[in-house]
Parts: sequence; structure tokens; C-alpha cells
Amino acid sequence: MMRLPNFIVIGAAKSATTSLHGQLLHHPDVFLSDPKEPEFFARDDNYAKGIDSYATLFEGAGEEQVAGEMSTIYTMVQHFPKTPERIATHLPDARLVYMLRHPVQRAYSYYTQLIKGYQRSTHDLTVNRTFEEFILPDAHAAAAPRHKAIAPHNGHLPDVPDLCTAASDYVTQIEAYLAHVPRDRMLFLLFEDYRRDPRAVLDQLTDFIGVRRLSDAEFCAGAGAQNTSAEHYGTMSKQKTIQRIKSVAGPLWNLRRLLPDAARDRLSGAVSSAMPSGGVEPPPMLPKTRQMLEDRFRADLPRLQELTGLDLSAWKLCPDAMTAAE
Repeated sequence: MMRLPNFIVIGAAKSATTSLHGQLLHHPDVFLSDPKEPEFFARDDNYAKGIDSYATLFEGAGEEQVAGEMSTIYTMVQHFPKTPERIATHLPDARLVYMLRHPVQRAYSYYTQLIKGYQRSTHDLTVNRTFEEFILPDAHAAAAPRHKAIAPHNGHLPDVPDLCTAASDYVTQIEAYLAHVPRDRMLFLLFEDYRRDPRAVLDQLTDFIGVRRLSDAEFCAGAGAQNTSAEHYGTMSKQKTIQRIKSVAGPLWNLRRLLPDAARDRLSGAVSSAMPSGGVEPPPMLPKTRQMLEDRFRADLPRLQELTGLDLSAWKLCPDAMTAAE
């Protein structure tokens, strides 16, 4: 019989789903798809290949294993509206896990992910768009063109002003799913809880998908930050500095090989310190942008709390601390 996933982590992007993936890879009773994000139910081009093609991703799952995948664009229903219905049609018994993060921080982190993807794929280390040029309609209209800001491998993503913010509209996502999926088949988790106590959140997840909890050894084997932008931008900054040194030094750059290792290291360090900073990291969002987005998402909190039963006070979007729904 065709093997299909028993669970899907549907999002949200930039909410530690890569870290969850790393942890579950060390669970012997869990089989995860390769690639991590097949995006089958969202993208028309993938869906057109047929459910048999999707099922091949899970052929390696053992009979006693629970199979799953993690595609975060499944919670971008504004741009991939057929996703919930497709999942409900083909996976009527699957369990859906949804990790939520502070909506403004998630949106900005997604922006930095787009810039990171562009830099890695094009080797152009320039930041050609600010966050505001991605999300504000007027600024977006006058911003650098798509090919200067979005990686070719993200061709399925629309270059529209809500690209970074759509997935933070959690109420829109959840209500779209609840139109097709029973509430008891959805688990809602908080990124902030995961940062504070990852073991407790993982225990919730494994209980929900029906496997034993990770042992101490398995948990430690999968621990550690995953998909961090800081590491990427640190590396890219060094690369850009080297590029500048080479352009200034010209043919003398190759003469560095004639120096002893220690002298070469001292010289490289001194020149790097004297060069201007790499300038590869995206600028922070403007304070007025943050305020605008916080005001926007604050209005959704009562309904979001009702739908998820989560305590959202850690987001500090509301003057009065919110408590978990009854």
C-alpha cells in the first residue's frame, strides 16, 4: 500500500521548525522526508506530479515508524489557498503541528532568510532591499527588482508586499485549516516556549504524534541551534572583506603566500580590522514599522488565543497580560 505521512509540521517559517527536524531525526520511531520541505500540497507544480510521486518520499519508513514532513509554506494560505483542502483530502487522519512565533519577529526573521537565500545562491553580498521595501506597498513598488532580492530557487514565492507578513496572520491560517481539519488533529506550540524549555515542547509533540518521548541521549544528539542567520552573515561579512582586500591589493594579494604562516595571519588580521565592515547583514526594521506591525497583530490576539488555547503573554503585544483560554 502507498505510504503517506502520519503528521506534518505546517509552520510557521522561522519558528524553529528546522530545530524540531534536527531533534526528530534522532528518534528511531520517526521517519522524516528528504527533502525536509517537499511543499507538495502547496505548490501546483509539485501537486501536479500526483500523490504517487509524493508517496515515494516515505517508502523508506519502517512499518512501526511514524512518518512526517515539514513544509512551512503550508501556512501561507493567502498565496497557496488550496493547501488545507488538499491535505484533508489525501491525509484525512494526519496530525498537524503548528509552531507559532511572535508575529513581528517572525516576519522580520523571514526577511533575513530571504536575503540569506539570495546571497547564497547569487554570491551577490549586497543587501538590495530593506524590510520596509519588502512589506510597505509604496516602498515595495520602488524597490530593487525581484532578481536583486529573491533567490532563483524561491521562484514559487510571489514578490508581493505581504510576502514576509502573510505567515504571521495566524488567525487566517488556522481558520483556513479548521474549515477542513478537526481541531483535535491540530497541535499548537509556541516558539518562545521552545526556546525556554525545548524538552517540554518536544514531549508535547511526540505525545501528539503517538511516539515515545526522546531519551536523554537522543535529545542531546539533536540539540543545538539550526539554520541561524548570525552564522551566515558572519561568514559572508568575512568573504566580503576578503574581496575588498583583494581588490585593493591587486597582484600583491598572491605574494602573501611567501610570508610565514604567523606573519600572514597577523597581516590579514590587521588589514581586515582596517577595512570597512562587510555590510552584508540586513538593516533592522524601523521603530515606526515595528509599531505599525504590532498594532496590526495585536487586534488578532483574542481570536488567536481562543483558537489555540495558548498563553500569548510572552509576545507582549497587549498592555494587559493575557492568560491561556479556559
